[in-house]
Amino acid sequence: MGDCQGCRPANASAKAYLLTCGIVVSTLLAFGITAYCLSAGIFVVCSHLFYIPIVLVSYRYPDRGIVFAGLLAAGYIAEVLTLSSAGALEVANALLRAVLFFVVAAVVSQLSARLQARENRYRGIFETSGAGLFLFSPATGKIEEMNRRCAEMLGYPGDAIPSAGVASIWPTYAGVQKVKRIESLDCTLTGRDGEPCPVLLSANPLTDQDLVCVAITGTAEQKRAENQLRRSEETYRVILNTADVGIILTDPGRRIVETNTAAVRLFGGAGPEDLVGRNPEDLIAEGSREVARAYRDRVLSGETPAPAECIFCRLDGSEWPAEVSATHLPRDGDAPERLVLSIRDVTERRRAEKRMREEHRYLTVVNEVVAAATASRRLDDLLRVSLAKTVALLGFDIGAFYLIPPGSDTAILRAREGADLPLPATVPRDSSFWRDFVSPGEVRCIEDFEERYPGSGVRVLAVVSIPGDDGPVGWIGIGSRTGKTVPRSEREILLGIGNELGNAVVKGMLQEDLEEALTSAKRYLEEATAAATEVNLYVDILTHDINNANTAAMGYLQMYLESADSSDGAVVRKSLAAVYQSSEIIRNVSTIRRLKSGSGDLGPVRLGPAIREVCRYHTDARITCDGADATVLADDLISEVFANLVGNARKFGGPEVAIIISVREEGDMVAVTVADNGPGIPDAAKPRIFERYRRGETKKSGKGLGLYIARMLVERYGGSVRVGDRVPGHPEEGAAVTFTLQRYLPETA
Repeated sequence: MGDCQGCRPANASAKAYLLTCGIVVSTLLAFGITAYCLSAGIFVVCSHLFYIPIVLVSYRYPDRGIVFAGLLAAGYIAEVLTLSSAGALEVANALLRAVLFFVVAAVVSQLSARLQARENRYRGIFETSGAGLFLFSPATGKIEEMNRRCAEMLGYPGDAIPSAGVASIWPTYAGVQKVKRIESLDCTLTGRDGEPCPVLLSANPLTDQDLVCVAITGTAEQKRAENQLRRSEETYRVILNTADVGIILTDPGRRIVETNTAAVRLFGGAGPEDLVGRNPEDLIAEGSREVARAYRDRVLSGETPAPAECIFCRLDGSEWPAEVSATHLPRDGDAPERLVLSIRDVTERRRAEKRMREEHRYLTVVNEVVAAATASRRLDDLLRVSLAKTVALLGFDIGAFYLIPPGSDTAILRAREGADLPLPATVPRDSSFWRDFVSPGEVRCIEDFEERYPGSGVRVLAVVSIPGDDGPVGWIGIGSRTGKTVPRSEREILLGIGNELGNAVVKGMLQEDLEEALTSAKRYLEEATAAATEVNLYVDILTHDINNANTAAMGYLQMYLESADSSDGAVVRKSLAAVYQSSEIIRNVSTIRRLKSGSGDLGPVRLGPAIREVCRYHTDARITCDGADATVLADDLISEVFANLVGNARKFGGPEVAIIISVREEGDMVAVTVADNGPGIPDAAKPRIFERYRRGETKKSGKGLGLYIARMLVERYGGSVRVGDRVPGHPEEGAAVTFTLQRYLPETA
């Protein structure tokens, strides 16, 4: 087989070689025999020998036959002229024979060219055919030729032909002498690797040849496509029968030809046979048939309308709502015209829509009532507005709003709707109405209210409680003079109104209590303010007059102490100490009053004058000052800090105690230490020494206010205070109280 022309006979190259050898041998023999004959004087036979190579070359190479004939004619003329002594007649005969050479070459070349063109045409068809083709001899079973497509299908290389014969690739071939005509035989050939190759085979004997032409078409793809089609159809059936939408195929409007499982279930059938063959209009309720016909006509006219809702009938006669859509499948060749109906049960959807409408009305009414209630500022307005909204929105005639005051067993009528309705102003807890109709978390409906309470003019009454933190805080009652019952949806709305109003009503009741409490508190505060003003007046009078008396007493006692003898000195000192203590108490009370009032701004205060004032007050004390005259942020009460600390040191250290006041500047702070050599403060008492009413453990313990006031003043100035030992680690060597104050730093421009 050639490289690009498909499979050729296996002996094609051998035939071409033999033909070439024949041309060469016949040409040499023609020239040799002609030379011999001319030498012997024979002119008749020798020229015919040249026809053999001319015919061979013209057949093998049609386009070169005339040229080759010209060469042979020239050689023949040359031999005649050189090897014979012929006259003019013989030369003329030789020229005539040379012309015949050209005629023979031209005729044979033309015939050969036509033959090769036809052979190439059939060869092209053979090689380029989409079907596999091979030729074999029915007598021997040998495969003579095979095109490339056939070789590819059977797995053979392009230039190889099965040597084992036709039986190696066609196992079912019987090998008879004459093969009959075969058309589209579905069989299986065997490939080179032994794999089966399903094909569609046709065979036909060639005219005037002992060969059979076999055409094969691979059916693997066809079988794969058939399998896929079958699988697709099975999948379609599964999807069709598992869908929850009913599918019905009809020949438009006349009878049902196919249905799925969902449709059978929707119509209450046992199987498809219960629906197939029926007129689809028989499954539609009488009131929906006109709508269904109009919808069908629109679909058949080419429109694509939106799904429509119809009422269908089950096989048992019961009706059910459904949404139906239709698709028109027009006739397509052998496929008949069909109308595909998709039916979906919308019973649950309609129920859901109804629930949504009820829920929307519920939310609308409740929100309007709550919005009107929350817009009210006072409880009475809230009750009146919410009751009026409830009665109006629910379509009732009368209404009442009762509230239960905290801790009470009686409900009080706070709002009413319907002026001619006789209602009690109060309802006791032990009344039959309360027991029968007021229930937390539910709506009680009294449909025989007029029978129970003749003369009320109310046929039906609904009562819902208002929830609170510890049970119902009241209830709403609404009634109708004409209605016979309260629907479930109205009860749910009324229950929602009661629950939503619970917080607002409780808040309103608390606001009422709060307003009442605020009114009482305001009255009490005014009375307390008047009393405090009167008390402050009395305290001011007492402190002023007692201070004046103490000052005079201290002056006289000091003068007497300086002039008295030793026998009276002890008594005078005790009297002077008592006066000092009384003055200290009054000063502490005044200081505490100023601290509690919170009045006074901080400003620059020098410590030197405050310390000197304390020293002048305690003229008989041994006080030593050390350090700079710092300026701190304080007020005029700073001297009370020194007075309390020095007074505390003298009280516990005795008249001979030595007191040292030292001042140190430490950055933005000023540290002041008041130390003494008295008995000191035990370590166990130090953490609580500055607490209010914390007294010492000696006989000289005071009221516990001095150090407390000192701490309050220091912290007011933004500082801190602590107590320690004059000699660290030795409490018995005396105490040291250190406090810090903010240093005054003037602002620079």
